[in-house]
Amino acid sequence: MLYMTITASGCFFAGLFFDYRKLKKIFDEITFRMEALDKKYLVPEVVSAKGGQEREQILDILKEAELSMGDQVSQYKRAAEEYRDYIETWVHEVKTPLATAKVILENHKEEPLAKSGMDVEIDRIEGFVEQALYYSRSMAVENDYFIRQIDIGKIIRSEIGRRKKRFRLLGALVEVEVADPDTEEVHRGAAGRSIRSDEKWIGFVIGQILDNSLKYAKENESLKLHIFISEENERVCLNIRDNGIGMKASEIGRAFEKGFTGTNGRAARTSTGIGLYLCKKLCNRLEHDIRIESEEGNGTTVVIVF
Repeated sequence: MLYMTITASGCFFAGLFFDYRKLKKIFDEITFRMEALDKKYLVPEVVSAKGGQEREQILDILKEAELSMGDQVSQYKRAAEEYRDYIETWVHEVKTPLATAKVILENHKEEPLAKSGMDVEIDRIEGFVEQALYYSRSMAVENDYFIRQIDIGKIIRSEIGRRKKRFRLLGALVEVEVADPDTEEVHRGAAGRSIRSDEKWIGFVIGQILDNSLKYAKENESLKLHIFISEENERVCLNIRDNGIGMKASEIGRAFEKGFTGTNGRAARTSTGIGLYLCKKLCNRLEHDIRIESEEGNGTTVVIVF
């Protein structure tokens, strides 16, 4: 009787050990496959279901979890797309009353309200509205751009012209020159230089950089902007240099982070930390490089490498 009990117990524990080894082998394989994947949720697709009922049951559970996650992701994606569509619609709608307000001011130039600086504030609001539009589109910029040869000087002139009232209020001196790398001949007045990019997106990037120069101008010194073309390793570089308050050396590396405003931005309470973040994001999508060179108290240079 004792012998039979010992034998039965031995068989029971042997069966448990066998089941444990079988399950451990399955889990070890799943773990190994998962560690080799960038997208961990695809592990059910790379593990074979052959090898017993236990393996099939585990894979069925993983596949059900994968499908559930896919449904959740699809819901969030649809919600994000709906929100982006709403933002774009809102931006286009709000542009109408802004344009109307500008026309009213233009038609009543001699009246006190027209001289109150409201037109400048409307321009600023328009800039923030445009930023919201580009932010909403930045997630899918690959569907909304066209790379071709464009005149960068023409785009610079356009972006400066859109901000001429704000430049005038600061008594700004804006100098634009394009140097031909082959002849070293300097053409003043934003002469043309052909580069490959998307006209709309690169115009927005340049505009954001100009806005930063206006935002961080010194209070006791007229703003000076020097915009010029150089060449670096056979690539065309657009340099936008100002004489503003600059940045601390320790903060330059974080300038393109979303929401980062730096010491000077927090002191002025005028920075959102979105402009340069969008510049970096869009330049990456367009396969341009962008960097910042700055010294606190001695201005900032933003360089876009095409």
